[in-house]
Order: sequence, then C-alpha cells, then structure tokens
Amino acid sequence: MTIKTPKSVLTLIETCTNLQQLKQIHAKSIIFSLSYTQFVITKIISSFLSHECLDYAKQVFDQTQEPDGFIYNAMIKAYSSSQTPLVAISIYNRMRARQNNLGDNYTYPFVFKACGSQFAVEKGKEVHGVVVRIGYELDGFLQSSLLNFYMVCGETGNAQKVFDEFGLKDVVFWNALITGYARLGMVLDAFWFFKEMLEVKEVRPNEGTMTGLIAACIESKNLKLGREIHGYMMKDVGLRKGVKLESALINLYVKCGCLDGARKSFDKIPDKNTVVWNSLICGYCQIGTLNEVMELLREMHLSNLKPDRFTISSVVSACAHMGAFNLGNWVHRFAEKNGIWDIFIGTALIDMYAKCGFIEAAREVFNQMNERNVASWNAILSGYASHGQAETAIELFSEMRESGVRPDSITFLAVLHACAHSGLVENGKWYFDLMVKYYMIPPRVEHYGCMVDLLGRAGLLQEAKVLIKMMAVEPNVMVWGALLSACSIHGNTEIGEWAADQMFELNAMDAGSYVSLANLYASARRFDKVKAVREMMVGKGICKSRGCSMIEIGDVVHEFVVADKMHPRSEEIYLVLDELSKKLKMAGYVPLLALEEG
Repeated sequence: MTIKTPKSVLTLIETCTNLQQLKQIHAKSIIFSLSYTQFVITKIISSFLSHECLDYAKQVFDQTQEPDGFIYNAMIKAYSSSQTPLVAISIYNRMRARQNNLGDNYTYPFVFKACGSQFAVEKGKEVHGVVVRIGYELDGFLQSSLLNFYMVCGETGNAQKVFDEFGLKDVVFWNALITGYARLGMVLDAFWFFKEMLEVKEVRPNEGTMTGLIAACIESKNLKLGREIHGYMMKDVGLRKGVKLESALINLYVKCGCLDGARKSFDKIPDKNTVVWNSLICGYCQIGTLNEVMELLREMHLSNLKPDRFTISSVVSACAHMGAFNLGNWVHRFAEKNGIWDIFIGTALIDMYAKCGFIEAAREVFNQMNERNVASWNAILSGYASHGQAETAIELFSEMRESGVRPDSITFLAVLHACAHSGLVENGKWYFDLMVKYYMIPPRVEHYGCMVDLLGRAGLLQEAKVLIKMMAVEPNVMVWGALLSACSIHGNTEIGEWAADQMFELNAMDAGSYVSLANLYASARRFDKVKAVREMMVGKGICKSRGCSMIEIGDVVHEFVVADKMHPRSEEIYLVLDELSKKLKMAGYVPLLALEEG
C-alpha cells in the first residue's frame, strides 16, 4: 500500500510487524507531510512505545507542537516503568508548564510511580497537593498509587494518613499498605495490618497479600512468622494459590535454610510447572548443593518438563560461584542440544568459564553470541581482568565502545581492576577520567578502591592519599584496606598508620588488616609495635581466617580449609603435600612469614 492519506498511514502501522518497518512508515509519513495530524502522531508514538523504543518515541514527542492528554499519559506511563523515570517527571512538568494541562486520573498514578522510583519525596508531595486541589482524592486506584509512593519512600506517617482518610478500601488498597511495610522490612507492622484486614468482612486477602507477606518473611529470614502465614493459607480454602505464591513459599523455606520444608511444599503442589521447578532448583543453587541440583534436573526431565532459560542461567551461575566447571560445561551442552539459549544464558556461561579458569572458553561463548548487551561485555571484561590479561581487556573495551554499547559503572570497574593488577597506572587514570568526564558516571566507592589499589601497587602512596581526601563519597574499609596493604608492601609506616587509624575509627579492622599492619611494622623493624598488634588481636579474640579452597572431581565439589582432616582421603592428601614441601625446599623456596619475624 502506498502512503497518500493519514488513513493509509494508520492502516500500515496496524499491519506493521517490526521496529524497522515502523521507522520506514514514519519516515515516509514525514516525507509526504502526513505525520502532523493528531491521530497519526498518537498512533506513531503509541506504536514505538509498544515496541519499547522509548528514545525514538521521545524524539517524535519532542517535535509534536501540542500533544493531547492521551499522548502525555502514554509517555509518562512508559517512562515511569523505564530505567529513566526522571523523564516521566520531566514530561509531566512540561505538560503543566506549556499547556497548563492538569492531566486526569490516569496521569497521576504513573507520576507517583516515577517519583517513588527516584525517591523524589518533595516532588511527590507537590503532585499530591495538585491531586487534592483538582478533586481526585476519591479515586481508589490513584490513592493506592499515592499510598504506595509514600511507602516506597519510607514516609510511613503520610502513607498511614492516606490510608486512614480513604473511605472504601478494597483489597488493592490494603495490599499497598501491607506490602509497603513488608518492603521496608517492618514485618510485624505488615502482619498486624494483615490481622486488621481479616477483621473487615468486606475484604479478603488475595494472592498479592500473601505473596507480599511471604516476601517480607524471606527478607527478614523470619521462618516462624512465615510458617504462621503458611498455616493461614492452608486453612483459607477460598484463597487462590497461584504459581507466584507457591514459588514464594518454596523460596521462603529455602532462604531460611529449611530445605525439608521447601521440598514438602514442592511435593504438595499437584500440577508443577516450570516456574515451580525453577523455584526449588534456584533455591538449591543459591546454597550450593549442586548434587541435589543435578538430581532435580533429572526429576524435572522425567516429568516431561524441559528446563527453560531461567533454569539454565541459574544453574550456570551456581556453577560459577562454586567453581564447578564440569557441571557447568554439561549444562552448556544440554542447553545447546535442546535449543535453550538467550543473552542471559550466554552471559552466565561467560562468567562461569572465566571464574572456573577457562577464559578461552568464555571468549568462545562471547564470540558466538549474535546479540550482546552491557552485561555480556562486562562479564568478558571482568574475566580478562581477573586473569591478569589487561591488554586484552582494554582492546575489548575499545571494541565495546565502537559497537555502540554504552559502558556502565561495572564496565569501568572491570577495566580499572585490569589496570590495577597489571600496573597500568596511566591507563587507569585515563579510564577513570573518561568515566567521570565523558560518560558522566559518578564514581562509587568501589572505583575509588580500584584507583587506590592501582596507585598503591605502583608505590604512589602520597598520590593515593590525596585521592582519598578528594573522594566524593565516604571511604570504606575496601579503600583503607587497599592503602594499608600497599603501605605494608612498600614499607610506608606513616601513611600506613594513618590508614589503620581510619579503619580503627570505622571499627573495620579484620584479621587481614591486623596482619598487614603487623607486617608493616615488621618491615620497619619496629618489633615493639608488632608485639602490640599481636596482643591487640589476642585481646579482641581475632585470629586470621583459615584459608579455603575447592576442587571439582567427577562432578563433585570438594572443599578444604587449612589443617582440614575431615576429608575421607586426608591421609593421602597430606602425604602428597609433604612430598611437595620437600621438593619446594630442595628448589630453594623460602616462604615469606613477616608476621612471625621478631
């Protein structure tokens, strides 16, 4: 169909199947001067929003002379749920300023949502005042959105006032208050209002109520209260127990360390779908019981249900955490064989292979990915950084920029980490400036920690001290620890004592920090200070944490700690270690034991 009239534009948009076609239709409508009628503009903007192409929709919106209320509402709604909710507030401000448009009862719920996500309390209160002036205080959906805004921002007093002043409260209104308290970690308050709700005959708790309460119990690890809520659910025969609620219950027991309870809840579900299976599998993944995970995967397969992308990515992430290469590699092959793949699985596999020491396999997965997002780039960059391959990480960072993917704070953390571990001081400084001045990403304490580590390793301790004094955020134990460790290596007692003093003030001195301080004094041959540090450690009952390592043999992960004799083959292991120690001594190796000197 050719584009000749506004109606033909609307018809083409209706039959449009992808974003590229939509852009072509829009371009032709501009060429033929057909994109300026209100119906066409509204349809074009709505279509771009439905394709989640917010930036393009915003460009069209900005060029529209007099958007109507529908367009304003559509834009505010879309941006309120986006990663840039401030844009929703900006559009609302434009609506009020340019056209003195007060909006309607569909406008304000999403303005409150945007304010809540940005913790814009004062702006939200200002909008609340507008709502009162124009008489929308009786709209239930709008008022529950207002209540939710106050709860999200921790303004429980104002939220309670909105709740008390509203007349006919439905279950959505009650849920906004109960789940609001639950999200704030005020579990007992949430449970108290739940009991109050039970006293109201006109309202009954629904799945949303129970899911919110269970989520609060999970967050607070309150298994006792969670069981009480579970008991109520069992008694309430009218309560719909959907997949979300059943999964939340399983998650409650798993997170609280009650695997029997999780398994019993799981076994009682008659028709288990993939979501329910995922809840139990992911729960076992989180606590690192990979043998049980494998067994669950087999059970799931026997029940004629295939693991989905979420299952695979969760299991792969658990393998990365445990260093279980063989199992992770098996899951990778299983996913390939069954056509289970997406960008999240690819990213998880990159992370898993890198953490298990197989950076070449991680790169192979990365190269095979047709689509890469910032998380994919971050995974491979972090992998190369942790493997000490800074030059490759830097080359990949350049490729990332050229590909059009915008780096985020995690990207720069990986690059700075790579520079720190390879001694690339000037490169590190340049990337830090690039992050701050070009990409306008405010440095977090982790970025400063990397920079202090970078400068400290290079012996630029005075420069590291100046950087700490200029930090835009409060230094934490990571920053002071990096400086203290560097001072211990380079023997700078003055700055090292300054760093230790700051850690003492933060009450953040751990065993490793005490050891670094003692080693610093030992290198300066101030053995009286070494003795004082030792006595301080003994007096506070602090001892150095025993080292821990894991190795995977035959799909089983074996964990060892220093002086461990619990392993069934410990005698054989110690015989091998003794033999290795003898060979090391014969080769001339002498261990550095600075803390024991003097």
